[in-house]
Amino acid sequence: MKKQLTVALGLAVLATPAFASKARLQALGEDNYGSQYINDNRNIWLNAAQINNHKDLVTYEFGTESTGDDAATARGEGGVYKTHGNLVWGVHFGGASSTGNAMRAAAGLTGADEQNNLDVFVGGDAGLKWGANLGYAKTAAEGSNLSAESMRTRLGVISGDTQAYANINLINNAKGTDAGGRKFEGNMGYQLGVIQAWNGNTLFADYRSFGAESTIADKKDISLKRLEVGIGHIERLNDKTSLFTKASYLMAEVDNERSTTTAFGGACGTGNLAIFCQEYKTSQVPVVVGLETEATSWLTLRGSVGAVVWGSEEDKTNERSIQNATIINAGATLKFGELSVDGVIGNNAGAAGANDAANSNPNGTNANGTNSGTLRTDSLMSRVSMTYKF
Repeated sequence: MKKQLTVALGLAVLATPAFASKARLQALGEDNYGSQYINDNRNIWLNAAQINNHKDLVTYEFGTESTGDDAATARGEGGVYKTHGNLVWGVHFGGASSTGNAMRAAAGLTGADEQNNLDVFVGGDAGLKWGANLGYAKTAAEGSNLSAESMRTRLGVISGDTQAYANINLINNAKGTDAGGRKFEGNMGYQLGVIQAWNGNTLFADYRSFGAESTIADKKDISLKRLEVGIGHIERLNDKTSLFTKASYLMAEVDNERSTTTAFGGACGTGNLAIFCQEYKTSQVPVVVGLETEATSWLTLRGSVGAVVWGSEEDKTNERSIQNATIINAGATLKFGELSVDGVIGNNAGAAGANDAANSNPNGTNANGTNSGTLRTDSLMSRVSMTYKF
């Protein structure tokens, strides 16, 4: 009986890990803004109702204030999430949108990234778990044309084995620093999704549509549409180790009338980088396999391999199969009681192929860039984060 209780407690700890961060999701081959099937506090950005499952904690993501968001140039952000009566509330600083920033850059704006981001979350559980978020950011440089403003909301519910969410872009406007006063006027963008637990698996569908107008001498449209349907599965190999597998079908379409990029190259891919393409379409089947294990009581190791097993892409004048579509990720967590420090295990940089940065990660988040496969000892972990549960 004592042995069974010990095993049960071990599985319970593994099912609700103290570690949770961008670094963990990246190391497991997932999007930094949440996973449809892996339990992590970053899931509140995918489905705001997940705040009910990730509360009474403080989290920090170390990095620069707003620019960049990958292992090489991580964006700094952090927040606190706490239970108050029957509600859960949260305040988060620095949660900028990578898609919004990429679209502004694709419009030709410089220095117009989102800054001073403030997000407020609230959620509750009355048989049906619900959550809502409102995020706002505004910045302006005195004596310059530069200004930027954004506002978005996230709504989500969890009912038993079913989740649904709607993340809506309300404002996404910016003005560049150039003398001509280049402007970026975002349309109402949205991300809609459904997640269903089924027979030990997780089925999901996610659709995103974002658009904007870029003006300097005339108006030109920028649009991004992306649909992904897939299945994820977590298998407990023992009381310390879990195996993660995911397969999906992904379609993406980009049209940037402002861009002059009409041929395949490093700027054309399925992630946000594709926004730089004048015309781009892709269909593909990405597969990710990850492993996470408690090596010791204070150290957890994880890694993943992702590949596009089938895929095609086309631009304005060409069509081909997906190339350079395999990426390896690795990460670790150092645990000190209720405090966890996560990171992505770094590699030495190598030469980049023309299409490597865009298509190497099937989830559209180029994790480590290109690398030579040599472990770095001068900078062992990148994208470092810290989480404390109270």
